[in-house]
Amino acid sequence: MRRNVVRCFAALLCAALALAAARPAAGMERWPPAIGVEDGDHLYRHNRAADDLDEAEEASAAAPESGQDSPVKLTAPSAVLMEALSGRVIYEKNAHERRNPASITKIMTLIVAFDAVRDGKVKLTDQVTISEEAKRQPGTTIFADVGETFTLEELLLSVAVGSANDAAVAVAEHVAGSAEAFAVLMNKKARELGMNNTHFVNPTGLSAEGHLTTAYDIALMSRYAVLNYPELVKLTSIYGAELNVPWRKNGPKFQLWNNNKLLTWYKGADGLKTGWTQAAGYCLAATAVQDGTRMIAVVMGSESAKQRNIEVARLLDYGFANYTAVEIAPAGKKFGPVRVARGAVPEIEPVPRSAFGVSVPKGSQDKVRWEVKLPRQVAAPVQQGQVIGHIVATLGDEEVARMDLVSPVAVGKANLWQSVVHTVRGIFSFD
Repeated sequence: MRRNVVRCFAALLCAALALAAARPAAGMERWPPAIGVEDGDHLYRHNRAADDLDEAEEASAAAPESGQDSPVKLTAPSAVLMEALSGRVIYEKNAHERRNPASITKIMTLIVAFDAVRDGKVKLTDQVTISEEAKRQPGTTIFADVGETFTLEELLLSVAVGSANDAAVAVAEHVAGSAEAFAVLMNKKARELGMNNTHFVNPTGLSAEGHLTTAYDIALMSRYAVLNYPELVKLTSIYGAELNVPWRKNGPKFQLWNNNKLLTWYKGADGLKTGWTQAAGYCLAATAVQDGTRMIAVVMGSESAKQRNIEVARLLDYGFANYTAVEIAPAGKKFGPVRVARGAVPEIEPVPRSAFGVSVPKGSQDKVRWEVKLPRQVAAPVQQGQVIGHIVATLGDEEVARMDLVSPVAVGKANLWQSVVHTVRGIFSFD
């Protein structure tokens, strides 16, 4: 009997020690990316497949029927539904209310990082060494330790899929020298995109005074991402990935999980980013494509991950059931030409500022008409990106959208020899 008591006591002691080892020390909460775990949400949910099925069924049952004109009913305090090609806002609820975005912030982190790659400032193959500042980040991490090295590409994967805060700071330091300098670049980009109610303090989305944005601004940022960064969208579409860490004692692989569960059951879902902090609540900026139409849905401040997912699906369903996109001009399509008076080159071919299309109620797409409005001639000098004309789209007698046509190049004034050549060409021109 005494032996059995000793054995039971030993078993309990071992169990207690195991739990203590598994739990992070006070003030040092560092949780790995895992299914159902957000930026500090410590609730592991084991029955993922059943949960996903429940969410899919609930969202489907709640979806409005095609042709229904009433807006979607949501419990989330702030939300936006936007058609990506046109930027048309189909539904909004407190769209310009400033709120904490949590890890949705990392969409901008990825944008700024990919800008640096495109500009040749950094390379995806760069070896990035983890700093003390990166290591000490709380919340979701890849357990990066000081002195460990990863490629920039591996860190971007960790940010996009695993929402890793240590990886986000390491990326920021590699691109800009510090997280603070990187935040300056984030805010500069936000201003360029017209995110007028947004201010970023850090690249992680962890709560900080003044780190605020809106559902509408997040939709603008998400639209910019899906239209201009296919590599970013590809990363955020990955549900599970492995990170190589052969130097670690507990194994050569570290599993990354994406908390955007719509990727597992919503038709056409391929991004973008979830977020959770106590200050922000449950947030999600999601995008999906169906029948050539891409929708972006943003929900902020939901009370649970499940409710967040259901209401984003409800928004997407409403958009796909009632609206369709009509592409008018892809990015880079040339129009004109337009002559350049006294220019170093005789003419330019303006292009749309970005891909251009309209979002219209289903069934009316064949009624969309568009017209290009360009002058015959502009005077030099011409700046790159200077507005030269417009494309105007109409549905019936109503203008539904317009897009600037801009100069793809800068054109200086002609020198004497160029002026002579242009004059001679003009004399013999019959158009």
